[in-house]
Amino acid sequence: MAVASRDLDRAWEFAREHGANHVYGTYEELAADQNLDAVYIATPHGYHAEHALLCLRQGKAVLCEKPMALSARQVKEMIEAARASNAFLMEAMWTRFLPLMSSVMGLVESGAIGTVKYIRADFGFLAPFNPEGRLYALRLGGGALLDIGIYPLYLCLQLLGRPQQITAAGHLAPTGSDDTCHAVLQYSDGASAVISSTLACNTSLTAEIAGTAGMIRIPTPWYKNDRLEWNRTGEPVQAVALEPMVNGFEYQIREVMECRERGLVESPSLPHSFSLMMAETMDEIRQQIGVRYPSE
Repeated sequence: MAVASRDLDRAWEFAREHGANHVYGTYEELAADQNLDAVYIATPHGYHAEHALLCLRQGKAVLCEKPMALSARQVKEMIEAARASNAFLMEAMWTRFLPLMSSVMGLVESGAIGTVKYIRADFGFLAPFNPEGRLYALRLGGGALLDIGIYPLYLCLQLLGRPQQITAAGHLAPTGSDDTCHAVLQYSDGASAVISSTLACNTSLTAEIAGTAGMIRIPTPWYKNDRLEWNRTGEPVQAVALEPMVNGFEYQIREVMECRERGLVESPSLPHSFSLMMAETMDEIRQQIGVRYPSE
């Protein structure tokens, strides 16, 4: 196992804590190491595309932290590089693989709540303004939407697909990144979704999925994989037993391992096309609220 960071002291600290036996002071050195076959990219958002391309062009399998990149254009470039090198690429949307999300999808697909017609989901926490920090600096890909709004957005796209119409509103921090972002997604069949993300205050971090025959509730913060409730209209609420987790990341790591054992270059559960759809949707939301990154 190896770790790379521009800060060697931090790299060595991480290596000692996690048992890595190789440390690199540049990402280029790590990408060129022929003894490594898979890389997890967890650098700030603004560097995801650059660092993923370094590794993909060396034939490395890449698990890239969400968002895959700052824009759909960058995501397309990453997908093309993965295909050219026949290298595995997946966005690290870790909540996709939590037992909680598997249970939600199972209930929806079984018809337990009928046809989904409305989703409400939020993700917010108070993050003190730091113009140089990753949450607010445009050069680092800062903003509520890309950092945390992507979670409720993922839920809506997974259950309802690509929206026909998007209406967004938000508030920009002094750096030009969004500290608050809201979006209404509307669908041709009459379904709709309302998502909110903010760095200005703490929110409930909950979600509701309403169908023609019932409702699913995620009543506690999603990442806790803690509770899931549902009921058919007029019937008692039922709790769903969820598999205990270590830290939540183990499920997406398992997915990568299983895909690679099967010789796949993308995950059937989170394919390149889905990551591209998310990026295109976020591009549209950002365009409406006025967020533009230096790389665009």
